[in-house]
Amino acid sequence: MLVALIALGYLLGSIPVAWLIAKLVTGKDLRRLGSGNVGVMNTALSVARWAGLVVFVGEAAKGVLAVNLARAFGGGEVAVGLTVLATVVGTRWSIWLRGAGGRGNTAGAAALLVLSWPSLVIGVVIWALARLLTQSSFVATRTFFVLLPLVFGLITQSWWYGVFGMALSLVYLSTQRPETDDHLLIKDRWPSLWAFLTGPRRK
Repeated sequence: MLVALIALGYLLGSIPVAWLIAKLVTGKDLRRLGSGNVGVMNTALSVARWAGLVVFVGEAAKGVLAVNLARAFGGGEVAVGLTVLATVVGTRWSIWLRGAGGRGNTAGAAALLVLSWPSLVIGVVIWALARLLTQSSFVATRTFFVLLPLVFGLITQSWWYGVFGMALSLVYLSTQRPETDDHLLIKDRWPSLWAFLTGPRRK
């Protein structure tokens, strides 16, 4: 059953929601647009903000479904953690895109919200403080990932979830690069994230 859950989690994650939306709206391959990242922010940047919102909902649903799928089959912490991890891996290395994909941040955050919302809240606070001190979303995100295993393990009082958080962080850290960081692209083109979200679309 554990192997089946991992396989199902991977297949769920590998559904390229952002790529499909971009293809339907523009007829173009999202991997050839913007940062090349097949995710929420690049869809919002390269296609349309409403399209980015649709992708956000779809990616968040992956994380929630991964947790509920494992629990529906009576899975404990190990099964839940591995199913979510497989979902993030599938998002990052989609079989349908020949190993390309997004980073899986939204799916992971949604799963974390279901599993331990205080851990996510503390993580967001850590990110915001790091962003304030360093003035860099890239550094703030790496700080969040480095501290995620500690926060998740301590809040849930679970060694397994601590190990799961470490594995998840390693996946994220291995795929976070400045050249594909959509926040850096926003910073180059807009005065702030808020301006990007609320301002008129630039041609």
